Amino acid sequence: MAQRPGANRVLTKSAKIASARVLLVLALAALALAGCGGGSSDSSSSSGSSSSSPDRASAVASSDSTGGGADSGASAATGATEGSGSAIPDEGAPTVPGAPSAGGKHGSSIAQPTGEREPEITPEQRKEATVASMTLQSRSSQATSGGPQALPADYGCDGRGTSPALHWQGVPQGTAELALFVMNVQPVEGKLFFDWSVAGLSPQLEEIEAGKLPRGAVVGRNSFGKTAYELCPEGGGETYMFALFALPKKLSPSQGFEPLALRKAATDLSGNVGLLALSYTRG
Repeated sequence: MAQRPGANRVLTKSAKIASARVLLVLALAALALAGCGGGSSDSSSSSGSSSSSPDRASAVASSDSTGGGADSGASAATGATEGSGSAIPDEGAPTVPGAPSAGGKHGSSIAQPTGEREPEITPEQRKEATVASMTLQSRSSQATSGGPQALPADYGCDGRGTSPALHWQGVPQGTAELALFVMNVQPVEGKLFFDWSVAGLSPQLEEIEAGKLPRGAVVGRNSFGKTAYELCPEGGGETYMFALFALPKKLSPSQGFEPLALRKAATDLSGNVGLLALSYTRG
């Protein structure tokens, strides 16, 4: 009985060798038994082996001395699992490629794609481009919780009916005239509804003030039948589209021109346009 601790140490070493053989031959099976946790100290391994029965320890020792194959090695690994309560990977066992490390994230890292970048637009392509970037904004509008910005009552038929202030940037070179159209987003009886149209604006302009138009501006007839600006939705509210066209040649319309015909001529001449959506709700 006094020699049992020494025998246990020998048996523990033999069990470790057998476990290593199992990991070499059946690495995935050993990992499945081991799971993701477990300690690796010699003291825990020694206590786990000493708790096994003498008959089982003798079987482990005999399998090691006879050079047992995969079946005997698997039995040794199972005995270590049952005796200690958790499988303990051998310190000298090889690492399986792609297996998650203890305490690390599962999965393998993905290599970043490599290759040449797509070529940028050439100066010739830029010169031939038909659409220039134009921004159109209004200082008269107010921010809303959602959707387009809103025009206060002063800019509709519930107030003074003043046209809003507008400013823009990005007018392309070679522009001869600017034309502005304001339309309901929702057609009326299946037709475009024009609330304001202005032609003859100088390409050097960058803004128009609220309620004012520069010299040379020509106002068209709106869908209310007036040569003026007017926002007055029939329902509770409406969203309006402001469109500023940069034209390569002057159209020179007369006062009270038909906006639908001029808009068609503007779209046929140019794709350079700035857009702005504004809403108006009646009080």
